[in-house]
Amino acid sequence: MPSFMDNTPLPRLPVIELPPFLEWMKLKSFPLKTYPAVNQPLRLQNDTLFIYGPGPRDTPTASFDVHCLQVQVYFKFCGINVDISNSNEPDASPSHQLPYLATVVGQVLAGKEIEQWNKATPLGDQQDEATAFISMIQSKLHSALLFSLWLEPLNYNQHTFKLYYDHIPAPINSIMGNRKKDQIVEDLLANRDILSREEIYADAAQVLEALSVKLGDHTYFFDKSEPTWMDAVVFSYLHVILHIPAVTKPDVTTEEKKQAAALRNLVLQHKNLGRYAAHIRNQYLKQ
Repeated sequence: MPSFMDNTPLPRLPVIELPPFLEWMKLKSFPLKTYPAVNQPLRLQNDTLFIYGPGPRDTPTASFDVHCLQVQVYFKFCGINVDISNSNEPDASPSHQLPYLATVVGQVLAGKEIEQWNKATPLGDQQDEATAFISMIQSKLHSALLFSLWLEPLNYNQHTFKLYYDHIPAPINSIMGNRKKDQIVEDLLANRDILSREEIYADAAQVLEALSVKLGDHTYFFDKSEPTWMDAVVFSYLHVILHIPAVTKPDVTTEEKKQAAALRNLVLQHKNLGRYAAHIRNQYLKQ
């Protein structure tokens, strides 16, 4: 028996010629027909920022989410032309959080990568002070915003849940909403033993008082002629807080309504912050 490892040539297979009347059975080309890819992504015509949206009636193009709005309005400040896509799908982002930026050259950026891509202009001598203010906002004021949106029952049921999960079929939306609330409770308890509504809102009141004093009668913080990244951060929080709708249901108590409106009322105590937020909204987000 010959070995398969020797050099014995294999016999040639016979060539079978189809008769002329069966010529149609030959495959002239393969595949016979091609179809476009299913769900093939569209090629971007412009750099595109994917955000939560649409926003409130008076500014539907502005995101209702504070992190998305910061980036969105800062791009406006800098005159950076990007398309806006209301994604509402954080899992589409490489960081599993919105916003994210997809560029025409194929980059997909999220989180700090967006800031590095944009190269925010430093504030010079005011940089350290601005950093301190932003840190205070992102800790104390952010905690109060999370508490107001997610843990005040009236705000969550009538506002927050609809914004973030109304596009998802039931009961999956309820499951996702409850998981998000559990995560927020865990985050808020990271630096405190108990969740105290009074303490959280008292911290927010101190931040808002400090911001009001710092802003004074100026158009932008640090009396700049143009808004900076700090203005983007401050405005995003003020805008989201001021657009938490008032509860008008007749079957809830006055105390429940008061709790739902607590953070919004803290902002309204400072008229200069209200004017400031309205100016930026009208100047940069109205279309």
